[in-house]
Amino acid sequence: MAVGLAAMLAGCVNLQAISTYAESAAGVAGATDAAKRWRDSDKKLREQRLDGDVCPIGYTGRLPQAQFDAAYDDAEKLHQAMSAYFTALGELASDQLPDLAKTAAPSLEGIKGAGAKVSPEEEAAVQGLFALLQRGLDAYRHKKLRELMTSSHGDVARVLGLMRKLADVYAEGLRGERIQAINFVKCEIGQSDLGDKYLGRRELARVGADYDKALSAIATYKAALQKLADDHDRIRGALAMDRDAMTRTLKAIAATAKELDKAHDAVAKL
Repeated sequence: MAVGLAAMLAGCVNLQAISTYAESAAGVAGATDAAKRWRDSDKKLREQRLDGDVCPIGYTGRLPQAQFDAAYDDAEKLHQAMSAYFTALGELASDQLPDLAKTAAPSLEGIKGAGAKVSPEEEAAVQGLFALLQRGLDAYRHKKLRELMTSSHGDVARVLGLMRKLADVYAEGLRGERIQAINFVKCEIGQSDLGDKYLGRRELARVGADYDKALSAIATYKAALQKLADDHDRIRGALAMDRDAMTRTLKAIAATAKELDKAHDAVAKL
């Protein structure tokens, strides 16, 4: 038993790096901003037309809004599921142990002082039990985390692939909207008098830049989804490594979580 416990404790590794990464992963995976922007495209276009504008704006031959609403509902569920998955990974890997597991083993001097005889073997057993609570649960979580990521890897990769396809759909819709918005501004410039044409050209440049920024945000978001798929595979592989290699790999992956945060922040501004 002592040998088994020693082997378990020797193999323990701090999995907090996975928990840190998973928090950012859950955030970007759960972001529905790009999907909302795609759903509300026609509304966003029409909001650009002000009282007094003479040119029309909006789509012709577009699918009914109800179909976009239904598609968004499906997409939202994908985002929620993927976010919940990474949240579960983070909680499984977290260092939140039962309160007793955070308590140092008693010295037993109080018991000895009360007259009870404590053998060296019993004292060692107490130390071993508290060590198991403090460190052995890490080994249990490590095993369960590895099993979960191995069993779910194929599904996670395919769903993230589907979400990247949806990002392409969102980008294509935004490019179509950009054309509509640019043509609208050009039409308004043509209807304005000479004094307003300079301001019109500036507005044209502003509208184009705004759409370029939005398209860049979606591209960054799509790249983050690919990163999630790649990192999921890397973390799964790291859990099969020896302790030192695992620690280095997990820390390196966790250090890149800021990239996911940036992608999340970018799409949040759509």
